[in-house]
Amino acid sequence: MKWLNHRGVLIIVFTLWLSISFGQKLKYDIYLLGNKIGEATVERKDSAGLKHYILKSTSDAKVLFVEKKSAMSTDVLYDKNGNLFSSLFQNIKNEDKFLTKVLCNNNKLVVNKDGENSIIPGSVNFSSLLLYFSEPTNLQKVFSERLGQFFEMVRQTNGTYLASLDGHSAIYTYKAGKLIELEMKGSLGSVLLKLVQ
Repeated sequence: MKWLNHRGVLIIVFTLWLSISFGQKLKYDIYLLGNKIGEATVERKDSAGLKHYILKSTSDAKVLFVEKKSAMSTDVLYDKNGNLFSSLFQNIKNEDKFLTKVLCNNNKLVVNKDGENSIIPGSVNFSSLLLYFSEPTNLQKVFSERLGQFFEMVRQTNGTYLASLDGHSAIYTYKAGKLIELEMKGSLGSVLLKLVQ
């Protein structure tokens, strides 16, 4: 009988823990010109009404006999109201380091991109890391944690969206609401992220 009481308490504690904390992790392989050059993981952790998103990626490619290494991370926190509270983007390419910090202050976002400050009035409730976990239905503008500004998203065919900003473009492809492929077009060709099943 005593064992049943302890077991009941454990079940209740476990159930409460599950209702408070939720996580999801996605893994992507990165390709350039058909060759795998790296990996990326994107993780979402929900706890006590807060949503925490983390992206980490590493890549190593030889382009025109030059080796290009990149280690990128993005750490984003959404508050209980579903608004972006803080974001830290960091990219280390060979010896160069790029930083973008975003912090909510008095209902506006203060953006510091490589030492230059700008202000985004109002709140943001959808940014680029959320695109990995949910299809952007009925959205036209998405906030980029990396660039510290908004970019346009236009629905193409069923499950495909075109994103564009300052002459750069990307194609997001979804299946069952989850991002399965991301193609980013740049001067060196297309970089492709593919979901690992």
